[in-house]
Amino acid sequence: MTRRQLIANVFVALALVALAGWLFTAAFAMLGTRTDWSKAWEYRETLWRGWLVTLQISLAALLGSIFFGLLFMLGQRSPLVVVRWTCRAFLEFVRDTPLLVHLLFGYFVIFAPLISRPLGEQGFDDKLIIGVLLLSVFEGAYLGEILRGGVESIPRTQWESARAVGFSPFQVYRYVIFPQALRRVLPAMAGLFVSLIKDSSLLNVIGVAEYFYNTKNFISRSYAGLEGYVPLALGYLILTLPVAWLSHWLEKRFRHET
Repeated sequence: MTRRQLIANVFVALALVALAGWLFTAAFAMLGTRTDWSKAWEYRETLWRGWLVTLQISLAALLGSIFFGLLFMLGQRSPLVVVRWTCRAFLEFVRDTPLLVHLLFGYFVIFAPLISRPLGEQGFDDKLIIGVLLLSVFEGAYLGEILRGGVESIPRTQWESARAVGFSPFQVYRYVIFPQALRRVLPAMAGLFVSLIKDSSLLNVIGVAEYFYNTKNFISRSYAGLEGYVPLALGYLILTLPVAWLSHWLEKRFRHET
C-alpha cells in the first residue's frame, strides 16, 4: 500500500466514523427522553430464554439442513429418473414459495394433525420440533442446489481418475469430490447458514417461543421501542457473526492449501 493510499484510507475511515457517530448521536438524542432501559432488564430472563431457544433452533436446523441438502444433492444425481425428477420438482416447489407458507401449511395442515399429540404425550415441544424440521427441509433444499452446483463443477477427469484407482462411489465423494467442491461453494453455504439463523425468527408464527417471539411480547407488554429492538439486533448479530468469521477463516485456509 502506497503512502497516498494509506492517507486516503485513513481519511475515508475517519469520515465514516464521524458520520456513524453523528447518526447514532442524533437518533439517541431524539429517543433518549422516551427510553427506559430498566424495562429490558426486568424482562432479561425472558429474552435470555428466547435467545437460547433461537440458538438451539439454529444448531439443530443447521445439522438438519446439511442432512437434507446431501439427500437432495444425491437424489438429483441418482441413476433413477423417477428419483431425479421427484427431487427436482420438490426443490422447484420449495424455491418458488416463501418459508412462511411452508411453516403455516406444513404445521397446521400436515404435521400438527399427525404427530402433535404423540409428541406432546412424550413430553416434547411439538411446535419446536416441527418448526426445526420444516426449517431444515426448506434450507436443505437450497443447500442441495448449492452442493449440486459445486459437485458438477468438478472436471470429469477427477471422477474417472478416482474410479481408475479403485475408489468406491462413497470414497470418490469423500476423498476427491467433496473437498474440492466445498472450497468452491463455501461462501454460498455461509450465506445460507446466516439466512437460516435469521429465518428462525419466522417460527414465531406457529407459536415457537424463540428470541423474536419473546422480544415481540416484551415490546407489546411494556410499550418499549428502542429497548427491545436494540437487544434483538445485537442478539442476532452474536449468532450470525461467528458463522461469517468462520467462513472467512475457512476460505483463507483452503486458499493457502490450494
